[in-house]
Amino acid sequence: MNYTAPQQARFFVRKGGTDDWMVYDRELKGPAQLKKNGPFAEKLTKEQAEHIKQLLSDDLTCR
Repeated sequence: MNYTAPQQARFFVRKGGTDDWMVYDRELKGPAQLKKNGPFAEKLTKEQAEHIKQLLSDDLTCR
């Protein structure tokens, strides 16, 4: 039998600083970018970060 480890999601929400949140991109190994050469998904509220993570994840599945 072959067992494979479950694939981790590319994007996840984590604490950025003391009072802010960010969307982390495992591929970039840092804050996610909303679009190429665009702003980074950092210094957000938790709700904003969750929303952006969902948008970025949905965009990957539509490709």
